[in-house]
Amino acid sequence: MARALALPLTRTSPDRAILTWSAGTGVGMLLFPWARAGRDLLSWLPDTTGGTLAARSPFLAVALLCALLGLLAGALPQPLSRRGRIALALGIWGVIACGLYIFLDGRPLGPGAVAGVLGFLGLVGTGLARSGLVPVDPFLGVSLVWTWLFVAAFILLPLGAVVAASVWVGGRFTLDILLRTVRSTGFFTLHRPGTAGGEEAATVAVGVLVGLGTALVQLLRGRGWRALWGVPAGLGAGALAALYLGFGALRNSLLLAVAVGGISTILGFFFALLDARSRLRTRVLLGPFSILPLITPPFVLGLAMIFLFGRRGFVTHRLLGLSTDAFFGPLGVGLAQVLAYTPIAYLVLQGVVRALDATLEEAAETLGASRSYVLRTVTWPLARPGLTNAFLLVAIESLADFANPILVGGGATYLATEVFFAIVGRYNPHEAAVYGVVLLALTLGVFVVQRVWLGERSYVTVTGRPTAAGLRPLPTALDYGVSAFFLLWIALVVVLYGSVFVGAFTRLWGFDDTFTLQHVRDLWPQGWHVFWTSVRLSAYAAVPSMLVGFLIGYLVTRTSFAGRSALEFGSMLSFAVPGTVMGIGYILTFNQGPLLLTGTELVIVLAFVFRNMPVAIRATVAALQQIDRSLEEASTMLRADSATTLRRIVIPLVRSALLSGLVFAFVRAMTAVSQVIFLITPRHNLATTQILSYVEYGSLGRGAALACLLTVFLVLVILVLYAVHRRLDARTVGEVAAP
Repeated sequence: MARALALPLTRTSPDRAILTWSAGTGVGMLLFPWARAGRDLLSWLPDTTGGTLAARSPFLAVALLCALLGLLAGALPQPLSRRGRIALALGIWGVIACGLYIFLDGRPLGPGAVAGVLGFLGLVGTGLARSGLVPVDPFLGVSLVWTWLFVAAFILLPLGAVVAASVWVGGRFTLDILLRTVRSTGFFTLHRPGTAGGEEAATVAVGVLVGLGTALVQLLRGRGWRALWGVPAGLGAGALAALYLGFGALRNSLLLAVAVGGISTILGFFFALLDARSRLRTRVLLGPFSILPLITPPFVLGLAMIFLFGRRGFVTHRLLGLSTDAFFGPLGVGLAQVLAYTPIAYLVLQGVVRALDATLEEAAETLGASRSYVLRTVTWPLARPGLTNAFLLVAIESLADFANPILVGGGATYLATEVFFAIVGRYNPHEAAVYGVVLLALTLGVFVVQRVWLGERSYVTVTGRPTAAGLRPLPTALDYGVSAFFLLWIALVVVLYGSVFVGAFTRLWGFDDTFTLQHVRDLWPQGWHVFWTSVRLSAYAAVPSMLVGFLIGYLVTRTSFAGRSALEFGSMLSFAVPGTVMGIGYILTFNQGPLLLTGTELVIVLAFVFRNMPVAIRATVAALQQIDRSLEEASTMLRADSATTLRRIVIPLVRSALLSGLVFAFVRAMTAVSQVIFLITPRHNLATTQILSYVEYGSLGRGAALACLLTVFLVLVILVLYAVHRRLDARTVGEVAAP
């Protein structure tokens, strides 16, 4: 309470915030080295401390002078707004001076340089708050500036580096690499090898027929001006025909993303209907079903398909007596992705279906509509926002997935695998950047299509007015039909995961079924080392991911400042683009110069943090929307600063959302592949990439053993954290109920 009742600043009292940032910045610049030895983050170069370099570098001298003047500005009696403007100017000049020295020096950043940049940015944030330019206190002002720095450095800068590398080669602007890549037969060609030709003519014919047909239908309906719709309809049909008839990575990835996204979204929608409206007890199985995509990497199902449907697979060879590669290709990749990503679509649509207002459906039934007609004309249209979000998420996951195409792709090319081979196999980062730009464009294209399909229609069904209508049950035939399909799905998933566990304890799958523990023993020492490395780095990344996500979520929800929407959009980009694109961006951005971080554990942790942070942002935003602002306003009226209000008021109320963000960040980091495949080294390898390595070199047993270890560990982690979550909720209820 003493802190909450602290006296406000006066004209004559010293400004502790400005003094603290100025003093801390100056001390950090003087005592710590400004450079380090290559990739060694803990190296100490005594001849590069600020005190040593200030005499030789005018930029460091200016920076130290700005820190000294900041001390004077915080101590001298001045109006609060004037102090803020002085601190803001000194902070900006300090950042410029530090930046110029770092750019001209060119060596990897040391702790002194980091202290200087972050310290002067802290002074900028304090100046923005004290001057009144941003209506927040110094803590939130500094948080705002720092989060902008983190989003720019670890999200926007890598994405910009991908785009730049595709057209900036050898120090000059050129389209040669881009044009050569997109014109190659491996990228896309309409004429398929081994055919008699005619694909071009067929594509044009389909486009013309669909365009003319669309225009004719509109004319017959008396909508003459809508006949122009035939142009985009014809172009779209021609593009789809070209993809179907063509050949190459673009064609394979797009068709796969559309097919997997559509199938997974429809199945997820029907499973969500089962969860909310089924009258059968089989719906209790949807709980474990929804956890599957979180506890295992998606490519584990690809590994399971090798055990069941490969040349020596249990189903193909043992039961059917076949030795076939039918499941190695688009069919196998598509099936593995549908099995892996349908639960994600279900999780997105679960809340959407439960939130639908049953009054509209009841009104339609009262007017004589059948349940199936209501489902098609009322329920399905109202769920369109959730359906598009689920499709967008699954399509992005499909585009970014390269592990399943490598395992069961049968040699077919995909954009994600071409990105990987362009860097690892052909050592051409500019070609990889071109593929990354294509993936980025496709992702943004899917987003635009989503926005166009939703349009300006209203989908509001929850109005706040009470309703007595309960959720309408599914039609009996649909309920039994979908439940039967769901049981078959569960059986298939159990068999697939069971095959991985059996394969981990079988001497040689398909040849020798003798029980053995040799594969588990063979994990020592390499397998266990990468497993604990994954646990350690995921734990390092989980807490910062949660805290930064919480801070950004609070800033965009509870404060008003210029660029608020841009900060939210920029922070969500890392989750909206394929992980392979972010991986390329990190390689291009952090592989040389002052930002040299590749080959270290830190770059992997940063990739985890800013890839998984958006989930914590959305969880925080959703939680804060349910909390009345008056609680925070009461704390502010008692003169508590924002840090105290967050620690004592806000965080206890949203700790359930924070724990969800923490669990998601840890589990997703443990199962990550695409965003870190380019960042690992033999010294800093991860469990997921090691599983892929085992399988690629034919060690299926060891790969299955490590996959089982990863799965069992994550199940235990989720159960423990779920128990903690329930205990925290029970404690919160008890505190609220206490007099």
